[in-house]
Amino acid sequence: MAEYLVDNEEIDVHGVSRWHSTTSNKNLKRIRDKITLHECDLNDLSATIRALEASKPDYIFHLAAHANVHVCFSNPIAVLQNNINNTINLFEAIRIVGLDPIIQFCGTSEVYGNGDKENTPITENHPIQPVNIYAVS
Repeated sequence: MAEYLVDNEEIDVHGVSRWHSTTSNKNLKRIRDKITLHECDLNDLSATIRALEASKPDYIFHLAAHANVHVCFSNPIAVLQNNINNTINLFEAIRIVGLDPIIQFCGTSEVYGNGDKENTPITENHPIQPVNIYAVS
């Protein structure tokens, strides 16, 4: 996502990451000097407010979620709390800061459950049949 956005030089790209270390953000190596990265766990409302105040976004691509399916089954409450709370905090921080961005939620096919060949590709009319906590949240 960030690689695509930085190719448009008219866009000032900001991102958030829970951890800043030499290994945790190595996937951003190619574009690290073209983005502003804020250390922010969306479950921390104060940190989320600070990130929004610093970036003043017109668009937000919300990709933050605990998506490890194994953990969804071994610790479902933690997954639900994380995924729902970080979204609630994002909305509350937007309200507090006084922003009105366009928000794009990004998800996966997990929302549609176990697919079958007759119903591929998945369309917007496909029934939602989540089979794990990540997909529900």
